[in-house]
Amino acid sequence: MKINGIGIIKKEQAMSILTKEGRQAVQSGDITLDELGQMYKLEMVKRSSKIGDMPDTFRQCYKWIPDKLKDELTPADLANLTDQFYDCYSNGKAGK
Repeated sequence: MKINGIGIIKKEQAMSILTKEGRQAVQSGDITLDELGQMYKLEMVKRSSKIGDMPDTFRQCYKWIPDKLKDELTPADLANLTDQFYDCYSNGKAGK
């Protein structure tokens, strides 16, 4: 399967991030391959981000990235942008 910003990966690789129920949802068609690709890419962004293990903080920073960029950029680039938004917020809050 092809994922923008990542390239071509095996479907099994993308499915490795899912729970058993998630894999069943892909097999039954409840989750499309496009949705699976988006979920996989987001997981790769979280793994690359310094705040990826802080779900609420990550989500609040990641939401500021325009959807077009989320589609085009690599997970590493998206993680960097997310971390930069976090740093800007943290520095502003600290009065720096």
